[in-house]
Amino acid sequence: MRYKTQGRETEALLKLIESNKKPDSVALSELLKEHNINTLKLIAEHTIDVVCLHHPTDGRYLYASPSTAKIMGYTAEDLEGKVPNDFIHPDHFIILQKNISASTTGLSDKPEKLELLFKTKHKGYQWFEGYTVPLYNQQGEVVLILSCTRNIQERKIAETEKQKREIIQQNLLLSSALLEKKKAIIKKVEHKILELEPDMRKELRGILTYIQETLNLDEDWEDFMVHFKKIHPDFYKNISGKFPDLSKKELKHLAFIKLGMTSSDIAKAMLVKKESLRVARNRLKKKLGLDSGQYLFDFVQEY
Repeated sequence: MRYKTQGRETEALLKLIESNKKPDSVALSELLKEHNINTLKLIAEHTIDVVCLHHPTDGRYLYASPSTAKIMGYTAEDLEGKVPNDFIHPDHFIILQKNISASTTGLSDKPEKLELLFKTKHKGYQWFEGYTVPLYNQQGEVVLILSCTRNIQERKIAETEKQKREIIQQNLLLSSALLEKKKAIIKKVEHKILELEPDMRKELRGILTYIQETLNLDEDWEDFMVHFKKIHPDFYKNISGKFPDLSKKELKHLAFIKLGMTSSDIAKAMLVKKESLRVARNRLKKKLGLDSGQYLFDFVQEY
């Protein structure tokens, strides 16, 4: 029987439902009342939150909802005699203590959400979000502290990854703009040299070569690649393998599209006008074998 892993209230309710041949909403409501099913316990057995009661003096655990075992790995027996500080990361002791103090003294009736690292039984420290609420007797004294916490580990990881991606994207934008400016300077110098007498060109071209080496254009390109590969490690390998004739500039254009940058931002990063970017994009589509109506954004998602 699968009832063994469901919890007592769930087991009792499921047996009643089976014996009554799938009752409608009215009949089910009557079953809950007639057979004294504890709906709060039923909810506690399935909630994704950890609900606990604590002693108002030291925060000692007095009750932990059944969900604690699934979410944190601890049974009620594991928590017996323990306090939250036994599981909270040392860096967060002060934050938690202030919150508990405000609750136990009754100074704060409005729950303040906290994000803390909590040591789970099997997965080490993970991020949890929670709040505490003081419970009063008729004399206005705090007699219990209720805490409600939820595992937000996946959300925190996603937030951290998003922040990293944003930082890398900014670095890519800055490094690309710098590289294009360097290239623009070189082109201007080249045009100036061509305007000179032939006798002077040879010597000045040697100076230009020195300037190019000093500006480290290839090194800047490699730096761009390093940052980009942190986000999309296989993009260049996959797309270059299928389209080996793509130039560095075209690859960078596709990389910016892969990052989700707008045409305006790409034009700024590559130091070109929007019209020039549009022309370059149409040429790129032809090189990739795409129709004019196809979007490059959709294309790069395949890589």
